[in-house]
Parts: sequence; C-alpha cells; structure tokens
Amino acid sequence: RKRYLNVDHELPEIIKSEALRINRLFANFNLTDSNKLKKKNKENIHELIRLCLFKIKQMPNDFRIFEEFDPSLPLIRINRDLIIQAFDNLLINSYESSNFNDDSFLRIETRFIVGESIKIPNLKDIIKKNSISITFSDNGKGISEDILKKVFLPFFSTKKRGSGVGLFIVKKIIDDHDGSIDIQSKNGLTSVKITLPF
Repeated sequence: RKRYLNVDHELPEIIKSEALRINRLFANFNLTDSNKLKKKNKENIHELIRLCLFKIKQMPNDFRIFEEFDPSLPLIRINRDLIIQAFDNLLINSYESSNFNDDSFLRIETRFIVGESIKIPNLKDIIKKNSISITFSDNGKGISEDILKKVFLPFFSTKKRGSGVGLFIVKKIIDDHDGSIDIQSKNGLTSVKITLPF
C-alpha cells in the first residue's frame, strides 16, 4: 500500500531542502574541477538513503522496497549533496527500469567491510582500511553485456530523452570520495555496489 506523506509539514521541508541542494550543486559542480565541492562532514548514510527513498515513494507507480541496513555502520565523512545526487540517480534508474508488476522490487543493502591491517614503518599503530558498501538491486529490465561496458561513458544513454551524464556523474562522485562502483546485471537482477572508505 502506498504511503503518503503529511503534506502540511514534511513536503515543504523536503522541497526547500532539495531546492537548496540543487542550487548548491549547480553553483559549485564543475565536471572538470573536482576541487570545487570538497566540503565533507560526518553523515549517517542510512538517513541519506531514506531521504532519497522518500522521494522515490512519491512517484506514481509502486514497487516493493526492501531495506537491509547494517546497524553497525559508523558515521562516514562525505559530501552530503554529492552523495544524495549519486543515490538519486541510481534510484531513478531503478524506478525507470522497473516492470511495475507484483514481483517488482528494489533492495538496498548496507554492510560494514573490515579492511586489511596495514603496518607502516616508523609508526607504532597499525592502520585499518575499513569501508562501507551500499548495494542497490532491482529486478527490472536489466542491462545487456554490451551496454554494461559503456554505462559510465559521458553522453552514453539508452533512454530516448536521456542526457547520458547520470552514471558518468555518479562514478565521478564516488571517485572523488576515493570509493568504487561496480554494476552487474545477470538473470534478471541488476546490482550496483558502491564502496566508500572512512
């Protein structure tokens, strides 16, 4: 059953927040200069995912959404506006690729990843390179092998009115956070896995 928001209270705040975020992105985001938006703060990644999901849930068609969140995730130092932009792009792609039938779903999983311990000469403490992963999975139309090789190229799109910069920007945002992104599409399941260090 579709959940509707409290229009009197929540929607104006969401609209205001989104308008300010988009304004900051357009004012500062330059594809040729990754130093323009370097401001990073400690954020709760689950709060940002839920904000993006809230917007998707207002779309006209329904599909089931599953959250499998790791409660042990720490706060992570990221640029809030850019990560929201990346998540929005991925969720819209999932939404637009959905068949919107009884079996249609979107699953978001988060995991804490314990990294290798690194011993640096002349330093007493051992450094651990831990990270978190966020995986968006859906059973929509899928992506062919040929297209998977091109999805991160600028101006490549399979949509009639697509600009071809969505996944290119997502990859740039993740790269700017020293993270990685990987897309797999097999047997009717498409998964996008993002890994972010902290």
